[in-house]
Amino acid sequence: MQSRKFLDYTLSLAKQGIRKYKVFGATFFQKGCKEDCKKILDIYSEHLYTIYMKERNIIHIDADAFFASVEKSLNPVLRDKPVIVGGDENQRACVHTASYEARMCGVKTGMPIQMAKKLCPEAVCLKGDFRRYRAVSETIKKILYRITPYVEVSSLDDVYIDVTGFKRFFDSIYKVTNYIKSEIYEELKITVSIGAATSKLVARIASARNKPDGITIVPSGMEKEFIAKLPVSELPGIGRVSERLLKGIGIKTIGDITKVSRDLLIQLFGINGKKIWEYANCIDNSPVKAKVISKQISRETSFEEDTDNEEIIIGTIAYLSERIAYKLRENCWVCGSVRLKLLFSDNVNTAHSRVLSEVTDDSGIIFKEIMRIYKKIHFRRICLRLVSVAVGKIERKYRQAILFQNESKKERLNEKIDTVRYKFGFTSVYPANTMPLKTKYRMEKHGYILHAPSLSQ
Repeated sequence: MQSRKFLDYTLSLAKQGIRKYKVFGATFFQKGCKEDCKKILDIYSEHLYTIYMKERNIIHIDADAFFASVEKSLNPVLRDKPVIVGGDENQRACVHTASYEARMCGVKTGMPIQMAKKLCPEAVCLKGDFRRYRAVSETIKKILYRITPYVEVSSLDDVYIDVTGFKRFFDSIYKVTNYIKSEIYEELKITVSIGAATSKLVARIASARNKPDGITIVPSGMEKEFIAKLPVSELPGIGRVSERLLKGIGIKTIGDITKVSRDLLIQLFGINGKKIWEYANCIDNSPVKAKVISKQISRETSFEEDTDNEEIIIGTIAYLSERIAYKLRENCWVCGSVRLKLLFSDNVNTAHSRVLSEVTDDSGIIFKEIMRIYKKIHFRRICLRLVSVAVGKIERKYRQAILFQNESKKERLNEKIDTVRYKFGFTSVYPANTMPLKTKYRMEKHGYILHAPSLSQ
């Protein structure tokens, strides 16, 4: 009898979306039905988990043309005009974001600004300000934290939340999504597109179905039917090459993928084939994580004029390395690899990476390792157009006892530098080898005003 009650209780908890039903099992163990409860948990654990997965309520929020929308919200004059963010119209830069008015004229992300301007002559071209976008992104996050503590930020304009078990406060998932849209618009005057489903995968696909300013809700049990007729390119992990391979064997839609064996996909794509098969069959058990560590941090800039000036190039690499190290320390992260990409004036690019012997958040070490790469690959007697510095293999920094005194000094020095920069601005302390940049760029409190800085930070 006790076992039957426990089963009913655990099933009810699972239906409410409470994940850790085994904790409740431990409580019942102490009440004299330990063996019966253990058997029930063993038999029904998979069943309970399946019930929970079907009852999940995951919402994906995607801000519409985010950078352009922020610029419009801050400047009412731009409200009904096509806006392109990425650089001034006379700059040689790329489109980072285009408003929907500009997209209707054929403007796309990654397109050269001058080409975009030809397609949409009436467009307003703006360089953009990352600090504004980050501030707006933080406000969106605060709004979402009013609803649930389970908030996962994928990028500035891309957020997942898990409202499983919180739905009862809003009666329905539709009311939750409407509340999110209205609160964000009321506070920030920007629109978002929202998808809701039982998994992150389907919620993400759903949010793109009704853009801009739309809501798409996929009921439990309808996931496969919802994505079956979509092209394979809609599935995460499938790029142009993968799409071409699939079309070569007659697979055009996501539904077509479900008709082939997993082994065939593994033969075609390796371990990624298994993930493609699982996604096509709506198998995605990934949880919404409160905070995600970035896989990579990159900083890049193109030069106003193609240059072979060694001092400017090295100064730029040093400055970008300094910005990356500051970002790492700001988040208590360390990196285990570095990468340098160079774009030459003939549009040939080369990129090389290097794994570090020890993880670090020190700009000096990052710059030193990047320069090792630079000396190996900068062999062409052609001017440079763009420099990109990136770090990867990022992990949390765990403060442990430092074994070596010089390491301890280095950490203390970085802490002092960060404190000074926090109070007086980033350029209050800067490396001597970045001084040649003063001849090319204006220096402000928060940093050098580079020609075309990357906004995807």
